[in-house]
Amino acid sequence: MYEQLEEIFRLIVNYAILILEALGALVILVNTVRSIGQRFGRNKDASRETLTEGISSGLSFLLSSEVLKTIVAPDWKEIGMTCAVLAMRAGMTVLIKWEEKHR
Repeated sequence: MYEQLEEIFRLIVNYAILILEALGALVILVNTVRSIGQRFGRNKDASRETLTEGISSGLSFLLSSEVLKTIVAPDWKEIGMTCAVLAMRAGMTVLIKWEEKHR
C-alpha cells in the first residue's frame, strides 16, 4: 500500500515538473517573440523590458520545477546537481531583477 502511494506521488510530481518546465519555456518564448516584434516596431524601449520580464517570469516557473525535482531525487549526486542548477537559475533571476531596478 505504501509503495503504491509513493509511486502515485512520484508520478504526480513528475507530471508537475514537466508542466512547469513547459510553462517556463513557453513564457520565455512568447515574450521573446513579443520583444522581437516591439524591436522592429515603434516601441523599441519596451522591447528590452518585455524580454527581461519574460525571462524573469519563465525562470520562476523553471525554479519551481527544480525545487520539485529535489523532492523525487533518488540519490545525493542528483540532489547536488539539482541544487547547482537551482543556484544558477536563482542567480540569473536576481541579476535580471537587479537590472530591471537599475535601468
